[in-house]
Amino acid sequence: MNRRLLILLIVLLSLGALAWWLQRRSTGTTLNAPLIDFAVKDTSRVTRLFIADQRGNTSDLRRDGDRWILNGRFEARQPEVNAALKTLLRVEVRSPVPKSQEPMVLRTMGSASLKVEIYEGGNKPSKTWILGHATKDHYGTYAVLEKPDQGRSAEPFILGMSGFTGVLTPRFPPREDNWRSPSVFHYNDLRDLAEVEVMHTARPSESFRILHPEAGLPSLQSSDGRTLPMDTVLVQGALLPFKEFNYDYIERERKPVARDSLLAVKPNYIVRAKGRNGRAQEVKLWYKPYTGEAGGFDKPRPLHDPLHMFAFVEDSMVVSVQRAYADRFTVPLSSLLY
Repeated sequence: MNRRLLILLIVLLSLGALAWWLQRRSTGTTLNAPLIDFAVKDTSRVTRLFIADQRGNTSDLRRDGDRWILNGRFEARQPEVNAALKTLLRVEVRSPVPKSQEPMVLRTMGSASLKVEIYEGGNKPSKTWILGHATKDHYGTYAVLEKPDQGRSAEPFILGMSGFTGVLTPRFPPREDNWRSPSVFHYNDLRDLAEVEVMHTARPSESFRILHPEAGLPSLQSSDGRTLPMDTVLVQGALLPFKEFNYDYIERERKPVARDSLLAVKPNYIVRAKGRNGRAQEVKLWYKPYTGEAGGFDKPRPLHDPLHMFAFVEDSMVVSVQRAYADRFTVPLSSLLY
């Protein structure tokens, strides 16, 4: 009797183990966990994102304290970085791709896909996403996961994100311009700004320098270093745009010849700012030609665009900035005198 009970118990345990194994292997209910582990549970551990497409565009984002550096040279846009990290945290597998559709999905991904390498410290990515095209309803994104210890999944899956409807690939653009911070001057605390120099190239006598001590009022100097009586309110107003002065967009549509012609012309203004930490910046500004419609009968056609100016920043690119802000610190010296 005891022997029969023992055999029955062994059979029941075996059947239970078999049922558990079949449930884990069932493609209709539970997916293979190592192949669908796309999410990053703790994004504070993410130290680097490397993004590349098949056209040769790459963006290498690395954490540096509380900011992110792009391609080892530029400060990255923090809102875009936050959106990418949120995607890593909240991404979820909506469903597997039906077996009948797998070959076509993989072929399409082979010709047009995006690679996102996720680093959590170390020199090797902890995960690599291969992001493909959108589903027909644009509510999901085809993707494949690769992990250093398991290799690359042979099966694609459909990804989504909780609280989000749409495609995930726009959150990981491979082009550098999409990640570069638009900041030209950024002194959130003006006490960090030590000095500003504004050169009027066409009227040197209207050039000036503002010395800004860490405590107390600023002082106004002529270009030859003479301290001048000033309107304190206007001088302080000329410093305010330096708290956050951003460009609108990079002038990538201009042909190289047009860009070289612009840079060969003397700028209308040269603005230099120096932080209390010793960091110096120089920005050159040009008026944009007016390209709008002619004025009315009693209104002459403007020479310059009233809304935007060209600027050359970081010794590397031509951008468009708003005149409403640039005009505030490129005022002539005579308008700041008391």
